[in-house]
Amino acid sequence: MQSQNAQVGTVLEPYEHHRAKDSTGHPTATSGRRLRIALIGQFGVGNFGNDGSLEAMIGTLRRICPEAELAVICTSPESVKKVFGIETIKLTRPDIKARWLNRANRTLGRAPYKMLGPVRAFLKLRGFHAVLLPGTGAFDDFGDTPFGMPYLFAKWLLMARLRGCVVAFASIGAGPAYHPLSRVFFAWAARCASYRSFRDGISRDFVRSLGVNVASDRTFPDLAFGLAVPPVEREISAATVVGVGVMNYRGRTGGSALIYNAYISKLGEFVARIVMRGFAVRLILGQDNDEVAVVDVIEQLRGLLSDADLAGVVYTRSASLHDVMAQMQMTDVVVATRFHNVVCALRVGLPVISLGYLEKHDALAADTGLSDFCTSVETFSVEWLESRLDALLAEKELRARQVRETVLRYRQQLEDQEVLLRTQVFARAVSRPVMLT
Repeated sequence: MQSQNAQVGTVLEPYEHHRAKDSTGHPTATSGRRLRIALIGQFGVGNFGNDGSLEAMIGTLRRICPEAELAVICTSPESVKKVFGIETIKLTRPDIKARWLNRANRTLGRAPYKMLGPVRAFLKLRGFHAVLLPGTGAFDDFGDTPFGMPYLFAKWLLMARLRGCVVAFASIGAGPAYHPLSRVFFAWAARCASYRSFRDGISRDFVRSLGVNVASDRTFPDLAFGLAVPPVEREISAATVVGVGVMNYRGRTGGSALIYNAYISKLGEFVARIVMRGFAVRLILGQDNDEVAVVDVIEQLRGLLSDADLAGVVYTRSASLHDVMAQMQMTDVVVATRFHNVVCALRVGLPVISLGYLEKHDALAADTGLSDFCTSVETFSVEWLESRLDALLAEKELRARQVRETVLRYRQQLEDQEVLLRTQVFARAVSRPVMLT
């Protein structure tokens, strides 16, 4: 990637020589100021995939515009600032502390609070040249309401446009959106962007279904494929090691105990069966709140396996996609549910069986030649999963080679997107005066 960056230079080169004067010859507000870029998303809440996308984009920006000032508009600013050491802005307004004001606000249906939200966003965006939405499954209301992330994206991006900021989306996931109001908010947000790229055709088609013209929009791989693989020295194991990514999956709304219990029961039975066949298993979570599911799987295994067999099941807590990738390098093949666990397996060159919950799983499996190893998390059977594991292991070398070739292509495509961001997004941003009022 460095050789390509050396050829294209950085976005600040034209900025440093930019003639920052208006038509009368007077300096504009950009004169003598650095390019300021805000990244926006649901970051810092324990979602490893989202935080991995943020990390990948911060790395990209530090390569193509190393002198730019970065800030992150996010859900948990304290966590993000601690990890990345950059300016953060809270995505939502702070709670009203005065009890009488809070009571009055609730009496009025929280309308005053909501009305002040756009004003606060407009003020917080003062001095920024660009607002960038980096990856993540940004445009879906999976387990959310219209006034969750759909409204927040619309609010901030509309205010960014009013501020005169360049708005861009890079490799975002989009769809489905089940509530009509969510679709309205997503359409508003999408129309704010002058540059849009999606991580697959399904996402682009979803935004097209909102009435947005996506004819010039591109598809680029998930940003997490741009992350470096951590160096790991694998322990020697006589047994084949199967990585099993466990998710706290409770259906589309996130509240179905019936779906969750069925999923845990089948996954636990699958693990018990392959352990009794002589396999070793490494349980892997994909974000913080998946740990409850890992605990429930282990609890089920206590009733299915002897203590000796249970010793063949290992669990080590993860805190990031780097931890997930490190653990997956200790395995021979992976079964995963959470989308970015699938991405991590592919990133380290492993074939993966995907128990998917959205169409993005099918799209990624098809692109990596693994469609025969992808099914629905709600309808899979233990027998199907066990038979697919045997088939994947029989073809392991062939499938692993296909995965490595695909990932190499993905990383080259992400380098191509870096050039577009430099030339089409930030070169345009630096030519715009900044609104300081």
